[in-house]
Parts: sequence; structure tokens; C-alpha cells
Amino acid sequence: MNATGTILVVEDEALPRQLMVRTLEGEGHEVVAAADAAAARRAIDGRVFDLVFLDLGLGRDDAAGAQGQALFDHLRTVAPEVPVVIATAHDRAELAVSLLRRGAYHYAVKPTEPEDLVHLAKTGLELSAARRALGALREIGRKGERVSWYVGQTPRMRSIENVIERFAPTDAGLLIEGESGTGKEVVAQALHERSKRADGPFVSLNCSAVPRDLLESELFGHEKGAFTGAIALKRGLLELAHGGTLFLDELTTTPPEMQAKLLRALQEFRFRRVGGQQEIKVDVRVVSATNRSVAQAIAEGTFRHDLFYRLCVMTVELPPLRERAVDIPYFVELFLAEMRERMGVTVSGVSDEALWALMHYAWPGNIRELRNAIERGVILAAGEERIDVAHLPDFVRGVGPAATNGHGAQAGLPAVLPPDGLDLKAARDMWERCLVEQALERTAGNQSAAARLLGLTRDELRYRVEKFDLSAS
Repeated sequence: MNATGTILVVEDEALPRQLMVRTLEGEGHEVVAAADAAAARRAIDGRVFDLVFLDLGLGRDDAAGAQGQALFDHLRTVAPEVPVVIATAHDRAELAVSLLRRGAYHYAVKPTEPEDLVHLAKTGLELSAARRALGALREIGRKGERVSWYVGQTPRMRSIENVIERFAPTDAGLLIEGESGTGKEVVAQALHERSKRADGPFVSLNCSAVPRDLLESELFGHEKGAFTGAIALKRGLLELAHGGTLFLDELTTTPPEMQAKLLRALQEFRFRRVGGQQEIKVDVRVVSATNRSVAQAIAEGTFRHDLFYRLCVMTVELPPLRERAVDIPYFVELFLAEMRERMGVTVSGVSDEALWALMHYAWPGNIRELRNAIERGVILAAGEERIDVAHLPDFVRGVGPAATNGHGAQAGLPAVLPPDGLDLKAARDMWERCLVEQALERTAGNQSAAARLLGLTRDELRYRVEKFDLSAS
């Protein structure tokens, strides 16, 4: 997520302002500089920014930072989704912290080192994109539109959507490859809904979930008395899908003898039920999916190449969620809307810190795992307005605000340094705050008991409570 953006730098001193502009432009960002409050307000009212660096001390006569605070309040009114980084001198740190409590994204003590500036810009733009994404999806919700398949923002997903649109009107077979939980069945349903078979049935079979000795009966059906336990006639899924779409998930787990029978059935769409003599003809479109490479299965001799050619005119490979983290805010909002309707809860969003953790975890279980984490958060946040970091699973909230690989150590800090590095102080503070919050939650706010859980003295814990503004706990 190395996006560039449009950044406003509000700084009254010429040299620091020029250094900030030069550094940020060197990273590919478009930068607008303002030397005073009036110029900054004109810029804010005249265009859209993705991130703002705001110096609190605008002018020698403004010792209390009143102009900077007024600009901050104006930004929160006209563009509340834009993250604001407060730049301040040491003697104004307390004022900066108060603005953090009112919604500022971060603060930096001047002079700001170039590497710190670059990191704050990168992370601030990520948060800006996430906030805009959530706002866009909420607007869809307000209009009453339903999102049957969220395609996503990445070029790769747009390309997949184009393939689906082109193939939907045809009866050509499609193979969907992707890791478990990436939404293969959702894509198959989208293909069905956009096809001329949309009014027909969509029938799904997970080939790996059916015992191999029952798979033939499940797919083709059986006649009464065909085998022990066949006490009545049963229509198979291939027959039930007549006029519609049959989705075969985990296709590569199909045993070889079943592959041969499936190939024969699909060549002319004629088959016999188990124990039956009469041929049954069906009109079915077959879409298949697998979480492993079919090419590799063919090379290993575990999957028939002729069945592959019969089933697959085109292969679509769904990317894992870790490669499309920009879409996570959309999925979060979709899941929240669904759970509010289904569970009757009042949770309407997630905090910035929780969204940060969600966007930087690796999600080995992909979209299915994300949905599980959101459902857990909704349950734990019952009665509250939003999901916070404390409501997320330990392995998600342990990622920290600067980690990007999702491979956390047992204590929660990243075990591997991300390729583009991290803000070690911010990661440590996030980790420490998370543990202190948990200790206070577990002990119902008893600081002495929480200190014992963390191996701290009461004074050491009290210092951290004040440092992280956890006094309400």
C-alpha cells in the first residue's frame, strides 16, 4: 500500500516548510504549502486533500496555538475523513495530545526528521483511503443498493470482473482458483446471476466434504434399492441444477473413478442414476473451483487433463486478501451492515486503531477469517458504537500500527521486519497500550491487580495509564 496523495503542509517558518515540501514531493506526493492560517483556509476550502500536516504555532504572536486549533476545527467540520498530523514544539506537546483526543491522527515534535515525515505520510494516506472507502460504502447503504459481489479497487479484481461480464452470457466452463476463503463461490454466484440462467437454480457441491463412496449418489442421484440404505429415489445435484448452474468446489479432490464418470456425463449431459437404467438429459452450466493448482494436479497424475479441458475454457485466479488490503474497509462495512440486520446490534463502525490492525494483518484465512473477526468484534462490542482494538482477536490486534506482514510474535510484536521498515516506537506503544487495556479490562479497572498481571509496580502502571489516556478504564 505505497499510495501517493495530495498533502497540505501548513508551516509558518520558511526553511522547515521547504524541507517538508521537498521531502514529500520526493516520495511522489502532490504538496500544497501554506505559510499562514488564511492561506491554509483558502487551500482547504478550494480543493480536496488526503492528508494535512498542521503546525500549531502559526505566527510569533500566537503562543497559545489558537490559529492552529481553529484550522483543525475547520478541517474537522469540512473534511472529517482527512487525517491531520499535528506538528508542535516540545512546550506545546500537551496541546497536541488534547487534539489527538479530539480526532487528530498523530503528532510530531519539531523538527521532524525526513524519515519520520515519510512514514507519517505513508500511514496517514493509508488511513485516509480507508476512511474514504468506508464513507463510500455507507453512501451505497443509505441509497438502499445491495452489493451482491464486491469486486474491489485493485486492477486485478477489475480484470476478473471483466472476465465474468464477458463469460456470463455464454455456457462456457470457468475454473476459479484461489486460497480457501477468497470468495470463489461468491464469484460463481455472480457469474450465475449475470447469465441467462439467472432464473434457474444455483446448486453447489463441495467435493471434498462428501465421502468418496457417496459422491456418485450425491452428484447423479440413485434409484430406490440401488444399495443398502437407498430407501427412496433420490435426484442428484446434476439433475437438480437443470436449467441453472452447478458449482463444483474443491474439484481436484474428486477421486479418479469419479472423474471418469463425470467426464462421460458432461460430454453430452446425459447420465444414469446409481442403480438406474434410464438416461436422464440435463441442461446445466458447470462452474468449478479449487484451492490448489489444477496444472500441478494434472502434472502429478491426480487429475484428468481431458476433464480439465471439458470443464475449463477460462481460468480465473482470485488473489488472497493480503494482496488487496485496500478492499478490507469495504468488506468490514458489508459485514457490519449484514450483522446489524441479522443480530439487531447497534455497532456502526470500527475505530481507526482497529481498522489499522485489520488492514495490516496477513489474513491467512482470507475473507472468511475477516468475517469471523468482525462477528467476534460485534459480539464483544455489543451496546457500544464501534469495534475497537480490544474487541479484535489477539493475533489481529497484536500486529501493531506499523507492522505490514501480519506474522506476529507470541507477545504481539512483529517477528519479521517489514520490507519497508517500521516505526519501532509507535509499534511498541501500540503493543504496550493494548496489553495495558486488556489487563485493566480483565481486572475491572483495578490498577493494583492489573499491575500484577503485567509484572509492574502500581506507579509504573499508573504512568502508562496516563501516557495512553486510559484513565477512563
